[in-house]
Amino acid sequence: VCAGTLNGLSVTGDAQHQYQTLHKMYNNCEIVMGNLEIVLIDHTQDLSFLQTIREVTGYILIAMNVFAALPLQNLRVIRGTQFYEDRFALFVLLNYNPNATHALRQLGLNQLTEILAGGVYIEKNAQLCHVDTVEWRDIMRDTRLEPLV
Repeated sequence: VCAGTLNGLSVTGDAQHQYQTLHKMYNNCEIVMGNLEIVLIDHTQDLSFLQTIREVTGYILIAMNVFAALPLQNLRVIRGTQFYEDRFALFVLLNYNPNATHALRQLGLNQLTEILAGGVYIEKNAQLCHVDTVEWRDIMRDTRLEPLV
């Protein structure tokens, strides 16, 4: 079990510092108590340490990164005890570099079966594949919410 963050899009330090902080917080972590915020991570960084995460109690924010794949293949549940922008449990935005070929291409959430509260927002990810083929309504428990993909 490890603690999550509540920084949103604000970051401290450069990209290397951001990565080191992420690695220190989530290496060998299975349950994130709070929010998993992955912001401003470079394409050269090894994110394989994230594959141990099985559950996030808050929200997941993935924004302004330029890595190709997110290794969250063992993530099963987003509880949504906190929301990003007051309504989202999964928020994925602007994960590409407009001046280069580096961009998020796959989320890798193949084990995600439940979002217990909150919605899904996935937008402005120039090279992200297959998010429109996911039946987000089957994963989201709140049937009143419309996934914005």
